[in-house]
Amino acid sequence: MARYRSRQQRTQLKNLLGCSLIIAVLAVVAALGYFWYDRQSRQQGFDAATLCPMQGSPAYVAVVFDKTDAYNLVQQRFLKRYFAHFKAQLQAGTHIALYVIDDREREVIAPDFEVCAPRSSEDANAWYENPKLIRQRWLERFEQPLDRVIAGFMQPGNADYSPIMEILQVVSLSAFPPAAKSAKKKIVIVSDMLQHTPEWSHYRGQMDFAKLRDTPYFQRIRTDLQGAEVEILYVRRDGAEKLQSKRHAYFWADFIDAIGGKVTLIEKIDG
Repeated sequence: MARYRSRQQRTQLKNLLGCSLIIAVLAVVAALGYFWYDRQSRQQGFDAATLCPMQGSPAYVAVVFDKTDAYNLVQQRFLKRYFAHFKAQLQAGTHIALYVIDDREREVIAPDFEVCAPRSSEDANAWYENPKLIRQRWLERFEQPLDRVIAGFMQPGNADYSPIMEILQVVSLSAFPPAAKSAKKKIVIVSDMLQHTPEWSHYRGQMDFAKLRDTPYFQRIRTDLQGAEVEILYVRRDGAEKLQSKRHAYFWADFIDAIGGKVTLIEKIDG
């Protein structure tokens, strides 16, 4: 009886070990399958030129540079620090579109530069991804090209007009896809915000938005910013202190509200 019981226990032990081995193998297969699927889903569906997801981005950011005047060294330093922080906070897949305010006639309604933020090396999966390669792609395909473009936008420029309102219309039509209504949208404007066109000019003292709203000019340039948050990095201009007043800030808050946006920040930059 004792010998029978011993054989029975050995058989049960073998069965238990066999079941444990099968469960372990299935767990490994499932884990490998998950990692393969996760890797494929991350690698597929991206535009090779812009690094943007084919199925749409989780967020859209438009950056507008005023190139109608120069930035002094202090202002350039401030902006470099700002955009270093800006890049570090980006969610992977965020679509970034850059625009220039100048007086050239635009042939197409499109950004001057666009790219999407790739995943950073901190997001790499240690099981199958190489953080070093991901970091290299971040630098070569995103950070360095973006830095070069931003540096170019801050170079001195001369222009007879400063069509800020018109650029916001271009941004609305080209930075935010109609299908991305639920995505987060943001506009960062680097400018002295002194609108100057034949139809409307702050240099002529035209600071009353209520009067602008009743003009045919406003009907032509109005647009829909789709609820985008608007941050204004307010560039101080020598000799324009009387124009760059609270009344000037209120004008832009009213204007942006009327075209479907919301001013969340007006920050006077150093310099």
